[in-house]
Amino acid sequence: MSKLQQILTLVRSINEDEFQEQITFGDSLDDVYEELLFLADKIASKKSRTAIIVEQISNCFAGDFFNYLPISDAHDELDVFCMGFNTYIEELKSAMVSKKLMETINGKLVEEKVRSEQLALSRDQFLSNMSHEIRTPLNGIIGFTDLLLNSSSLDPEEKYQLEYIKMSGDILLVIINDILDLAKIESGQFILSIKPFNLNQLTRLIYDTFSIKTQEKEIDFQIAIDKKLPAVLYGDSVRISQILFNLISNSVKFTAAKGKISLKIKFQDEEDDFYIVKIIVKDSGIGIPSDKLDSVFDPFIQLTDDESRKYGGTGLGLTIIKKIINIMNGDIQVKSKIDVGTKFIVTLPFPKNDYYLSASKSFLDKEKPSTVKFDVNRKIKVLLVEDNRINQILAQKVLSKFNIDCVAVANGKLAVDAVVQEDFDLVLMDLMMPVMNGYEASSAIRSLRNHTKKNIPIVALSAVVTASVTDACKAVGIDRYISKPFDSDELYNVIIELLKKR
Repeated sequence: MSKLQQILTLVRSINEDEFQEQITFGDSLDDVYEELLFLADKIASKKSRTAIIVEQISNCFAGDFFNYLPISDAHDELDVFCMGFNTYIEELKSAMVSKKLMETINGKLVEEKVRSEQLALSRDQFLSNMSHEIRTPLNGIIGFTDLLLNSSSLDPEEKYQLEYIKMSGDILLVIINDILDLAKIESGQFILSIKPFNLNQLTRLIYDTFSIKTQEKEIDFQIAIDKKLPAVLYGDSVRISQILFNLISNSVKFTAAKGKISLKIKFQDEEDDFYIVKIIVKDSGIGIPSDKLDSVFDPFIQLTDDESRKYGGTGLGLTIIKKIINIMNGDIQVKSKIDVGTKFIVTLPFPKNDYYLSASKSFLDKEKPSTVKFDVNRKIKVLLVEDNRINQILAQKVLSKFNIDCVAVANGKLAVDAVVQEDFDLVLMDLMMPVMNGYEASSAIRSLRNHTKKNIPIVALSAVVTASVTDACKAVGIDRYISKPFDSDELYNVIIELLKKR
C-alpha cells in the first residue's frame, strides 16, 4: 500500500469514527484532498461551536443565566451536551425564585452530578405541584368542617358525622404529607403529636372506611379490642390510624372474595410509664413468597409487575408505616404463606396519663396553640392573596371569628397594587398563582419605596410543602410560612405575633 493510500485510509477512518461519513471511494490525490477538506471543515465547525459554548457558559458565571446553547444539524456529542444544558436552563427558569437561589443552583452547573440534580429538581417540582393540587381542596374540606364543628346548632348525629369527615381528612392529609416528606422522615426530622384519643372511635372509623369494599367482596372483617386496654390512650391518633389504614388496605386489596380479615388490639404488658400494645392484622389473602418477606418494607417494592398492575398502589405504604413505628419506638413483624394469608404484628408503647401530662406537654402545646390575647385600638385589616375562591371564603370566615377584616385578591399583581393603594396590617400570601406568583409578589412588595408598605408583614399560606419552600420564602422576604390545611388558632397567633413585633 502506497503512502498516499495509507494517508487516505487514515483520514477516512477518522471521518468515519468521528462523523460517521465516508466522503470518497477512490484512492487518488483528489480523494485525499476532499477527505482532508471535509475533516478540516468539521474540525473548524467544532472549534467554532466550542468557542460559542464556552462563551455562553462564561456568561452564566457573569450573571447572564438564561442564554441557550446552539444546536447544529451534526447531532454529535456537542449537540447532546447543548441539549442537556438547555434542559437545565428550562428547569432553572421555572424553579428559580430569587437571585440567591439562582446563584445556588447555577453554582452546581460545573459539578459532575448535574444530571442527577436536574432529576431531583424535576421530582421536587412535580411533588410541589401535586401537593398544591391535593392540599388546596383538602384545606377547604378540613377548614369548613372545623367551622361547622364549632356550631352550637348541631345535633349529636350531625356532629358525629362531621367528626368522621374531620378524622378522615386528617388521615388523608397525613398520608399525603408522608408521601411528600418521605425524605424528611428518613432524616429524622419528624415530630409525633401526643394527645388523648378514643381507641373504640378510631377503630370504628377504620371499620366504616373499609365497610363498603369488604361488603362488595363479601369479606368477613372482624375487629376485637382487649378489654384490659384503657378506654383512652395517649399517642398520635392520626399516625395510628395511618398504620391501621395501610395494613387493612393491603389486606382488603390482596384478599379474594369471601375471605377473612381480622384486626386484634391486645394489651401485652405494662411498664412504669407505658402500656405496651400489640396490633395484629391477619388476612386470608394471596400471601407473600418467603424470599420477598425481607423486602416488603423497602420503598417502591411490589411482589411482581403483574401484581402491581392488578392491585395498584405506590409501594410506599409499608415503608412509611415501618418508619413511623420505628419513630414510636415500636416494632413490626410479618408472617405469610402463599395462598394461606398474611399476618402483620405491630408492637407499640403508649405513654400513661401521668407521663403524658409531664413529659409530653410540649407536644400538646405544639398541637393546639392557645389563642394569644392582643389589644388594638382599631380593627386589624389583612390582605389575602389566594386564587382559589373556596379557600378565600374559608380564610375570610376564619378571620372574621377573630374580628379581623380580610380583603381577598386573586393573584400577586393585584396584591402589589392593593398594598400600594390601601393600608393593610398584614398580607397572607399564597405561593402558586396565575399572572404573578407569591414569591414574585412578595419580592415586588419588598422593593416598594414607601418604608411602611415595603415592611408590611407577609405570611405564606400555601399548599406547597416541599423542603425548599421555606428557604425560598426567606429569600424573597416572607416572614413566616403556614401550610394548608391550616389551624385557625395557629394562623391567628402568627398574625398577632408579627403585628406585635411591628
